[in-house]
Amino acid sequence: MRAGFLIGLNEFEIREMDVPQCHQNEVIVKVEASGICGSDIHKMSKGWKYQLPMIMGHEMAGTIVKVGRSVHHLKKDDRVAVVPFIPCHNCAYCAMGKYQLCTDYIMMGSQRFGGFAEYVSVPASNIVKIGTKLTFEEASMIEPLAVSAHGVYGIEPRVGDVVAVFGLGTIGLLTIQWLKIAGVKKIIGIDIQSEKLKQALDLGVTDTIDPSVQDLEKEISRITDGLGVDIAMECAGTKITEEQCLLVTKKGGKIGFQGIAYSDVLIKQRAFEKIFRSELTIKGFWNSYSAPFPGKEWFDSITFLESGRLSVSHMISHRFPLEDLQRAFDLAVNRSESFNKIMIML
Repeated sequence: MRAGFLIGLNEFEIREMDVPQCHQNEVIVKVEASGICGSDIHKMSKGWKYQLPMIMGHEMAGTIVKVGRSVHHLKKDDRVAVVPFIPCHNCAYCAMGKYQLCTDYIMMGSQRFGGFAEYVSVPASNIVKIGTKLTFEEASMIEPLAVSAHGVYGIEPRVGDVVAVFGLGTIGLLTIQWLKIAGVKKIIGIDIQSEKLKQALDLGVTDTIDPSVQDLEKEISRITDGLGVDIAMECAGTKITEEQCLLVTKKGGKIGFQGIAYSDVLIKQRAFEKIFRSELTIKGFWNSYSAPFPGKEWFDSITFLESGRLSVSHMISHRFPLEDLQRAFDLAVNRSESFNKIMIML
């Protein structure tokens, strides 16, 4: 089979290798679509800390071609999405059903071969069926959909809340859709790219702000009659937005951190004092899992995709064959053109 190996920092090589063996509690999936995650891009520019060579890719979907002898709930030709996070099921957090906090997990695409290959071996417990309504591209977006659902479920928005979403990449745009499903009517999309602000408007945000040309705090004050937002969802992962969300949240409000920080975050006194003077609630959200594994986030994502209440196809801006994996990452790492979700098609 063909596989795209990472052999150095943003250096990929397409190689021929044997199809992986199917152990008794595993299945072999023929990968049809595998997305490039924002975290994949950052790892190519900020440094790779896992073993090499590695087959990356943790957002994937395809068809089962082989089933291990101890697997009875799945069969050949099932259309499936792959859950890339493999918890140990033995630590204290797994025992509590908080699988996302597992202390000894394995992540496909960084610690175990992932989806930028024609075939991948997967524990049967890390498979969810997708039926026939979804395309494989849509199914490969279930993983980021579940990530954004995990944050929205955890922050517990209420009907009537005003919510600001910082960062309108994949997670930010998906968060907007989940907020609408939760009943939030007033959503403010915040980004410095006009294309992403337009996408947010198309998804139904009521207001947009470009902090590079507008005064963020003044605009939030104007929109909220001087109160600030009930909830700020930080999906950008920049040290600027991680401070800004503290400054625009109302007294007694909530802040959800989902964006991964790739540098030290040093906040000014005014922002820090808002935490206690305004009695803010700050919550962090990691990954997309809950009990029973892989969690409500995954199954709800499938349900709402099938019903049409969630839409992801319009977010796929680029498609590349496996042979062009290097070109796909070069585009993403160098930002040679505007993009959203980049999909590798096999």
